[in-house]
Amino acid sequence: FLQYIYFYTVIFSYTTAQVNRTNTILILALFVGLVFHGSALFFTLETTYDALIHLFFADHYAENWFDPWDYRWYTGFTVMSYPPLVHQSIALLSFIGGLKFGLYTVALLGITLFITGVYRFSHLLLGNRKIAGYAALLAVASSTFIETMHLFGQLPSIIGLSVLLHAMPEIYLWLKTGKYRYYFTSLSLIAVTVTSHHVTPIFGMVFFIFPLIGMAIMDKAGKQAGGLQNVTFRSFLIAFKAMFLRITGFGAGSLALIILCILPYWINTKNNPITQVPIPHGSRDNFLEVTSSGLVFFLIPWGVLLLLMPYIFYRFYSKRYLFFGLSISLLALLGTGGTTPIPKAILGENAFNILTLDRFTLWATIMALPLFGELIYRLVEGDLKAYLKERYGSVFPKIVGGVLLTTLVFMVVFTMSLGYFRPAQPPKIKMLPLVNFLNQDQHDQWRYLTLGFGDQMAWLAAQTNALTVDGNYHSARRLPELTSRAIERLENSKFKGVEGIGSLQQFLTVPEKYKLKYIFSNDKFYDPILYFCGWQRLQQLENGIVVWEKANVPPLANILPKEDVAISLKLMWGIIPLLTVIIAFLLNIQPIWLRGLKTNKYRKPVYEFYALKYDRFSPKLSSTNQIWAIAILFITCYGIYHFYLDQRAQCSPENVLAAYYDALDFKEFEEAHT
Repeated sequence: FLQYIYFYTVIFSYTTAQVNRTNTILILALFVGLVFHGSALFFTLETTYDALIHLFFADHYAENWFDPWDYRWYTGFTVMSYPPLVHQSIALLSFIGGLKFGLYTVALLGITLFITGVYRFSHLLLGNRKIAGYAALLAVASSTFIETMHLFGQLPSIIGLSVLLHAMPEIYLWLKTGKYRYYFTSLSLIAVTVTSHHVTPIFGMVFFIFPLIGMAIMDKAGKQAGGLQNVTFRSFLIAFKAMFLRITGFGAGSLALIILCILPYWINTKNNPITQVPIPHGSRDNFLEVTSSGLVFFLIPWGVLLLLMPYIFYRFYSKRYLFFGLSISLLALLGTGGTTPIPKAILGENAFNILTLDRFTLWATIMALPLFGELIYRLVEGDLKAYLKERYGSVFPKIVGGVLLTTLVFMVVFTMSLGYFRPAQPPKIKMLPLVNFLNQDQHDQWRYLTLGFGDQMAWLAAQTNALTVDGNYHSARRLPELTSRAIERLENSKFKGVEGIGSLQQFLTVPEKYKLKYIFSNDKFYDPILYFCGWQRLQQLENGIVVWEKANVPPLANILPKEDVAISLKLMWGIIPLLTVIIAFLLNIQPIWLRGLKTNKYRKPVYEFYALKYDRFSPKLSSTNQIWAIAILFITCYGIYHFYLDQRAQCSPENVLAAYYDALDFKEFEEAHT
């Protein structure tokens, strides 16, 4: 509730009806964003990869807020393996309208935070509220955001990144003015980021905050030297020394918050390090060899921004934004995964095999949004429009705008509908018959296993107290039978071939070891192995799920082992995350209300004084970007054509076999045999 009041107050303060302060483009962006994404959520969110996992974690907090141990997955695991704020927020809201109500409400909050966060970040970088409004509107149609929300369902990543974007203006104002008000407001938002997602603040310090510090130093050096063009290394060093105490003060405060706010997580990571065999992920593939991974983890996130690379890098490598230029270059490079050996060399083999590298592309594309907004502003009502008119005629700017708009719309439609044409999950399963089966006749006295459920296994687990040997958060598993194989889940083991079936077979042949008695199968592929491992088909439920049973399996013990932790850590885990929200609310709400209600005189933030005057667009830059865009469009069309040829089922014997097994995987049996 406090999160909603605070962040909608932020919106109110930035859209107050006053002639010189109203930003109608931001209002439009919020309206379109909430209508478009809000309505689409009800068709996409539950079919994403991660959303139901977060729902399961939220159910744990709703049932056992201060007990981090959950018996339901992996013969027991601790929820201290993932920062809790988003899950606890869903859990709190579930007391009002249920778990799914909490999930959708937090998703809507994430949409709002993202749009306003891009606005504030763009306003900070460019000092122009109108351009920031354009950037916020373009953020609504950002293919990387659509993919992250509607295909991946990564709510903690979205909320963590969005709050970090909100924190950046506060950090800059602290560095520039030295007012402690900004120091505490910035740290309060950093604390919320930390408890939302642990990776975002750590890498955010490197890729967002360090470049921001560099920009603040550059601004100070430019002011002392009489202009950015006069800044030298010596003057930059002098400015750095002058701001050193503020920088170290913020750095020390941030480091303390990163450690203390999720201290139980760090202790758990130390006590239970990830030692399992690395699980393959598409973001680590060579995108030139595995083109499907290149599509999902490179082409879709970058989208229309690929056409504007020369402009984006040209602007980021100007003197003021030099450090952001270095940052986005490194992010773009790391986002290429295994296409080159450079990301692995930079991150190290261990980090490369643990991290999903699509997060770097996400951050790079979000960092580019302010300059995308700037270019559109210059094209619609600025110097680029005037230049193109003068050089090519009055129609040409409309053609350029039409090409960009068409590409943007195409990427939005394509990304949003990708889950329809290539479903990430099997068809929706009715869980009530399964829940009833587990709850009757003491069936929950044994463990169960699902096959062919996809991520819906997490939703089943959230609705019952029955236990399973499988799970859907592989970083938390500790069973050697699971950690010794590169298998994410047993339920989709067929997709990993012999290794996957071998991993599943370990549990099917000796189920007594795990007290595994029931298997719910949603895929006939597993019928032969179940039969030959001695399992008996018990019944088919009304939702089509087949129940298999193994006789003579002893039930679970009345008391199961658990890894307990100190009460102090339990209290920290249950109290600190929501406390960070309350503190951020108290520290930020007063100045926002004062600004919104106009009880004090409006003052421009200092970064508005660095806004550029767009009076002359570079002809060389225009020509270079046009050639680049034409080349990218040509390469894309050529690639789509060859992709179509390679995917035709009858063009080669290899394609016939691949198409046959693809159809079997999707249970398109008539298509498979025609």
